Amino acid sequence: MVESREWHGEERIEPDESQYPLSASGIKKFKRCPEEFRLRYVEGLDGTKPSGGYADLGSAVHESIERVLQENNIASLSETPNQLKELMVGEYRAIDPDIDDEKYQTGLSCLEVAARYTAAQGLDHFRGIEQDFTFALGRDDIDHSFRGTMDVASPSEVWDWKTGKNVYEESEIIQGMVYAMGYLDKFGEPPEKIRFVYLRKEIERVIEPTDDNWDTMLNHARRAIQAKRSGQFEPDPDSSKCYWCSYSGFCDASKGGFVNGAGNVGWSQI
Repeated sequence: MVESREWHGEERIEPDESQYPLSASGIKKFKRCPEEFRLRYVEGLDGTKPSGGYADLGSAVHESIERVLQENNIASLSETPNQLKELMVGEYRAIDPDIDDEKYQTGLSCLEVAARYTAAQGLDHFRGIEQDFTFALGRDDIDHSFRGTMDVASPSEVWDWKTGKNVYEESEIIQGMVYAMGYLDKFGEPPEKIRFVYLRKEIERVIEPTDDNWDTMLNHARRAIQAKRSGQFEPDPDSSKCYWCSYSGFCDASKGGFVNGAGNVGWSQI
């Protein structure tokens, strides 16, 4: 175990491997519904509802982009988006996701957008593709480490590819700030921006590493940890959420009724 250390104004400690780490996905799931978080991350249950092919679509698009950006000299492709697209599409066809024709075509469209977006940035290198990270904060109220994987770590930013259509600003803040600290942990400096690239919608949304955004992420992480400590996970049923929830088959609250669902060092000091 490495001794605790001071890092950019806030104490950092070596991640405790005995505690299951938090992830941006987990914190977002707790915000969405604490009971869904409990079933997935505390009980360790597998969801019972099929994804309808959307998970396979997302995985195939992400893997196709990852293979191309890891295996090729991006500088030689930065001015040729069509070449970049063809390489990504070739990987996608090799993966051959088991999805219906409509979703298959959606995947191809997503890759065209990803190729155009990547080429438009004009970069000659990346710091990491599918870059894993783990970090821990020296706080009594947040005794879990955090982990995640950045789709793209550019020289000054994080990019995250999205194949879904829904946009939730607070979820972007949670994910963006976990990734911002992961970037700082890996490269010794924070990113200037975290970019969420919605490939199906052809839009980009940007989160900046501000004190307010950092506090928002920490507050949601604290609530998840406090719930784990107390064993109290209040379900937050809603027809739109329960319809898509993979764990509704385990949850009595999803069958009816509606319930409302809920750091001290600022980001600039880190």
